[in-house]
This record gives sequence, structure tokens and C-alpha cells, in this order.
Amino acid sequence: MNPVFSNLRVLPFLLPLAGLLLAAGGDRLCADEPASFTVDSRLGESAADGLQVHLECRSAATGVPLAMESAWLPRDGTTVFEVPVRQDEEGSCTVTAEAPPGVEMHFRGDGGSVVEITDDGCHFSGVQPGHANFCQIQVSSLATSITVFKKWIGATREEPDVQIELVCAGERIQDARSINAGKPGGWSLDLTDPEGVRCDVFETAREEFIPDAEDCRDILVLPGSQEECTMVNTKVVKMIEMLNRYGLVIMILVFMVVGMIAARRFVP
Repeated sequence: MNPVFSNLRVLPFLLPLAGLLLAAGGDRLCADEPASFTVDSRLGESAADGLQVHLECRSAATGVPLAMESAWLPRDGTTVFEVPVRQDEEGSCTVTAEAPPGVEMHFRGDGGSVVEITDDGCHFSGVQPGHANFCQIQVSSLATSITVFKKWIGATREEPDVQIELVCAGERIQDARSINAGKPGGWSLDLTDPEGVRCDVFETAREEFIPDAEDCRDILVLPGSQEECTMVNTKVVKMIEMLNRYGLVIMILVFMVVGMIAARRFVP
């Protein structure tokens, strides 16, 4: 028999088999098609050079982990995560970032999956093969400051302003400030050390008042914190000051009484 005709007879049986193989291969290719997550950063004027970002994906049905990945995202940079997702199984994925000290983060998201923005990151649900998702991280610096208040005890008039200085880690910070009751003053600090810094506030001493600066000593200032303290001054009360208004009259009367008693002793 001619081999050509023999092959033609077998061909009708091979075509369905080839179709099944192609279909199976197509399902396998589709099942291996990843969902992508593009993450970028907008650090603005933040002192951070970059962010450590994380992607965690789980099966929406079983909770079984599908992927856990991390990457360093440089300043104003972009990174892309790809997660294989089965055709018959939806995923639930979350993009988060480790915030540097003294900053706050805001997130924006979009894509083929359902997107929910939280304070912690971008959450994507209903993730399927081929979905392209996007998460942007915006970082802004938090203000670090120390505010000092003034309290007078025993003052009988409006006292003049007091000069205060700030010393952190043994070094004077910026210029002196003038404060008074109802007129606080302070400093904004450029601080990035996650351990913070120890600070003390000093004021110019005045003889008529006893200063109490305990509240403004050894203050631990952390990046992004807003610290407050109060400088207290208590007036020094002297006997002569207590008799300012009637002192002279009282002293005259005392001498008069003493003189009269002494005179009566010598009267026969």
C-alpha cells in the first residue's frame, strides 16, 4: 500500500488528538499567566532614600499563600512583582511598605483587580491571570518640634519676655527664642535618627524668680514627634517686699509702741 494513502487514512484520527493537546497546552499557558503589580514611590522632600516594599498574595478561597516577595524601591523608583495565578483560582494581594522614621505614607491604587486603599497599603482582591495592577506610595516628612510654654507663680505684674535656648546632644540648636505667659516659643528640628535625640531647654536666670525647668530637661525627641514642656518661675518673696505698701507706717507704729513701753518703765 502506498505510504501516502496510509497516512491520509490515519490523519482524521490524529487531528482531534492534536486539538486536545493544543487545548491542554493553552490551558496550561493561561494558568501560568501572571498577574502583575507595579509599585512606584513619590518621596517628595522626605529624607528617605527609598522604601522597602512587600507583596503578599493568598488564595481567596483557601487562604493558602501564593507569593511573598520584597524589594528595595529607590527614590522615585519603580519595581514590578509578577505572581502566577491559576485560571480557576482568584487571589488576594496586598502591597505594603516600611515607613522610614519621621514620615507619613499615603497610597493610591488602580488596575484590573478590585482595589481598596487602606492606611497600610494597596489591597487587591479578585486577582486573576493577566491582571495588571498599580500601587503608588507617596511619602511626606512629619514635622519634628519642641514647644516651650511659660508659667509665672506669684507675679504681681506683667513680666518681660524670657530668653530660652535649646541644647540637643550637647550642641546648641538654632537661635534663642523669647517666650512669656500666653506666648510660647519653640524650634522645628530636622531629625532622621530613629533613636531620636535628648534635648534640654535653658532660660536666662533672673534674681527675683526661682526657675523650675525640670519639665524641660532630658526630653527624648523622636523623628516626627511634637514635644511640649513648661518653664515655671516662682517669685522670690522677701519681707521688705511684703511690707512695700504699708511698711513705713507699720515700722513707725512699732517704734512708737516700743518707745511708749520703755518710757512707762522709767516713770515713777
